[in-house]
Amino acid sequence: MRIPPFTALTAFLVLTAYAAFAQTAQPSSAAASAPLPTVTLDEAITTAKANGESFKIAQDTLEASRQQLNQARANAGLSLSGTGAYSHEDNLPGASAPISTPMSLLSSAAAAQSAIGELSTNPVGEHYTAGAALSGPSTSLTLSAEHLSETGSPQDQVSALTVSGRQTLLDGYPGGREAGTLAEARDAFQASQLSYNAQLLSLSLAVKQSYYTLLNDQQTVAVQESNVEQAKEDHARVEGLLEAGEATQLDLLQAKVALGQAQIDLGSAENQVVIDRKNLSLAVGWPLDKEYRAANTDAPQARTLDMNEAIRIAAQNRPELKELDLQIASAKVALGLAKSQYAPVVSATGGVTFEHDWTASYNMGTYTAGVSVTLPIFENGLLAAKVKQAQAQLDSLERQKSQEGASIDISVESAIFSVTQSKRSLDLARQNLTAAEGQYTLESEERIAGVATNLDVLQASAAVAQARLGLEKTQNAYNLAVLNLNNSLGL
Repeated sequence: MRIPPFTALTAFLVLTAYAAFAQTAQPSSAAASAPLPTVTLDEAITTAKANGESFKIAQDTLEASRQQLNQARANAGLSLSGTGAYSHEDNLPGASAPISTPMSLLSSAAAAQSAIGELSTNPVGEHYTAGAALSGPSTSLTLSAEHLSETGSPQDQVSALTVSGRQTLLDGYPGGREAGTLAEARDAFQASQLSYNAQLLSLSLAVKQSYYTLLNDQQTVAVQESNVEQAKEDHARVEGLLEAGEATQLDLLQAKVALGQAQIDLGSAENQVVIDRKNLSLAVGWPLDKEYRAANTDAPQARTLDMNEAIRIAAQNRPELKELDLQIASAKVALGLAKSQYAPVVSATGGVTFEHDWTASYNMGTYTAGVSVTLPIFENGLLAAKVKQAQAQLDSLERQKSQEGASIDISVESAIFSVTQSKRSLDLARQNLTAAEGQYTLESEERIAGVATNLDVLQASAAVAQARLGLEKTQNAYNLAVLNLNNSLGL
């Protein structure tokens, strides 16, 4: 189809003006010829993991959860503590001293009994105590020693050693409440790990999308440079034909318009590469003015899956669903712990005490054994509120899981459709380029035979240029669709 002279002239003036502007905006030939360093996809992803702020936040959250788990493990394990104390007791000046019967006037049994009572009433004198306690989630064992050096005449010396223990038999939660608290912390940590993995997937997807877009647009620049060279050759060829009387001024104008458009498209493609590079730098954490080229890498490959298989893989791999499963498990533990507060806490207690009166040379031993029960009677609705809160949290998480599962199913279905359509478009773009190149060859041969015109050849050449650009854009769309599908599958 021939372009009317007025339309072609107007287009030529506009396009050549834009071409002149694009050329002035391009870097100098010396700067343009300087080779840029290349970066690989693996390098970009590794750097993003080291520099990305969102990734660092996920690391901090994971570390906090890990320390919470360590605390819960420590609380569920054994701990050993020691105590020691010293006190001195005496009468205030001017006060009457307590009346006491000298030890020598008492029988040895009475003296010992009196001394034992003095240990617990802190009589006048020096009082020393020391002890150690070994405790676990439901068990405690205590060892304590006391010594009294009573002021008086004769001086009385009394010592006592006590071993006591407590074992919780029942607290309303299977395995003990401490075990439930530990299970909660373990689920929370595993959920944080999955959240961390989800952040990794998200970060990797963002970097890959930016990287493949930059790589594709670099290839687009190469195609545009080839189109410019082809347009220059067409322009020179038409000029030669015009001098030989085998072309018209309209043919030359068409060649100039095609050359101007190719130069404008090249400038736009080069500018797009600059924008793509900044987008990748932003995703990775590099300075926005960093200059580099994306190294060639294999295009992402799509797996051939039917819908049911894809949904099954997504359900197995997506960290969001696994994280919700752990949160639900943790919420069930929290609900069980809240309900256990209604139950009585039953404990067995026991102890043995050995006393020795060094003055009266008398020994005495006692033991205790018993059971203690603690039962909430009135707590102003506090326990009921805790149970309702835990139940509401569990219900909310179960609904979230249902919604998340449906959302993932939809995203997988949409991603598979996008890959299928992009693949068809890519095949069609390749066929279109083959057809355009064939048409250009045919028009060139027919022009030589006098059947086709120069305008027919120029238009066929322009169609080849557009087909090449269309193929590059379609290839990029397909790559991004594959990346999105893999992300939807949790791969």
